[in-house]
Formats: sequence, C-alpha cells, structure tokens
Amino acid sequence: MAQQNRPHIMLASLTLAGASRYPSALGHLVRTAALAAYLANVLELDDAEQERIYLVAPVHDIGKLGIPDDVLFKPASLTDAEHEIMQRHSNIGADLLAGTADPLLQMAASVARHHHEHFDGSGYPDGLAGEGVPLAARIVAVADAFDAMLEPRVYRPGMPEDNALQALADQSGRYFDPAVVDCFLKNVSRVRRIRAATEDLVQQYGDVSGVIRFYGGRGQSPGFFRHIQAL
Repeated sequence: MAQQNRPHIMLASLTLAGASRYPSALGHLVRTAALAAYLANVLELDDAEQERIYLVAPVHDIGKLGIPDDVLFKPASLTDAEHEIMQRHSNIGADLLAGTADPLLQMAASVARHHHEHFDGSGYPDGLAGEGVPLAARIVAVADAFDAMLEPRVYRPGMPEDNALQALADQSGRYFDPAVVDCFLKNVSRVRRIRAATEDLVQQYGDVSGVIRFYGGRGQSPGFFRHIQAL
C-alpha cells in the first residue's frame, strides 16, 4: 500500500465507524462534506484545499463515538451536565486524529476540534472568534448545521428548508462566518443539487461501497469530488 494512500484509508475507515452510530449517519456525514467542498469552491480556495476539505469533513463528528448512547440519543432536551458531556466530542475527535504528523490528518483534527466554535467567540471548546477559527472549520460548520437542521433526529423532526435557511441568515456573524453564509444563501439551487447527488450515492451503493466511491482510490482525486464540482 503506497504511503500516500494511508491517510485516505484512515479517513474512510473512520467515516464508516462514524456512520455506525445511527442508521442515517453516513448520509449526513458525506452530504456535509460535499457541501463544504462546494462552499470552498465558491470561496475560491485552490483546488487542493477544496479537496482536502472534502476528504476531512466526513470525520468532523468522529468524537461522538466516545459519547454515551443515553446522551447522544436522548429524545429530549439535554441537561447542562449532559451538554458538557456532548461537547466533549470535539476534543475526543481531535485526539483520535491528531496522533500523526500527516498534514491531511492534522487538518481533520483541527476541523473535528473547532467546528463548534462560533464566529462571535461563544462556541466551544476554545472560544475562538472570527478568523481565529480555522477557515475549514468555519466552512464545515455552515454545511454541517444546514444539513443537520434538515435531518430528523431522535429529539426533533427535520426542519423545513426555508426555516433552516432563515436560521443560517439569523446566525450569520454570531454562530457562523458571514462570508460563508453569504456564499451559501446565494447558491441554494446548487446546494440542493449537491445534497441530492450525495444522497443518491449513499442510497445506490450503501455504506461501504458508498464510502469507497466517495474517497476514491490509488491516491487519485475522488471521482465523486469531481462530479459535485461539475453540478
């Protein structure tokens, strides 16, 4: 196995592990990644950075493997103590990913740690604000929040799309980077196409084959990454 393939294989394996937490988890993880890569494209990041964001975004919540089921799947509001337990997933995920000097895995660790930081500094775990939050984490935060709002969870139904878009607009500059939100809101029709195409990938191929197709192989650019760029 070529050395350059190992980070991709590790990320793919962790994505499958994260997808095991609940039945629809994989769809959320890869839709978040596809949307984040698209936002990176609209923000005119270079191709290599867009691809890195695409590759690392599916493991942003890998730390939830360390959260007890009675907290993660509680069908009601969390207590303050339970919120504290839930928030640990950011550091757990970063610790899982940070044990290597590989730049891609270091980026994955950064996104896992910081995707719940808020633009106004009110987030966790470090209370970073503005451009102090790594750009990749700011991008993933918007993609993650939008897709999560639309997805039914044990404690609430899925939100109508218009409500989710309004929530992004309302929290722009508070929770979310306003430049990222602006790009998102100006391109909703493409966001819909990308979410639909990613969901088709999961439905057609299932978890294992879907993840393999998402990540590609032999150190080459993932074919699905190129597909969403062309949508």
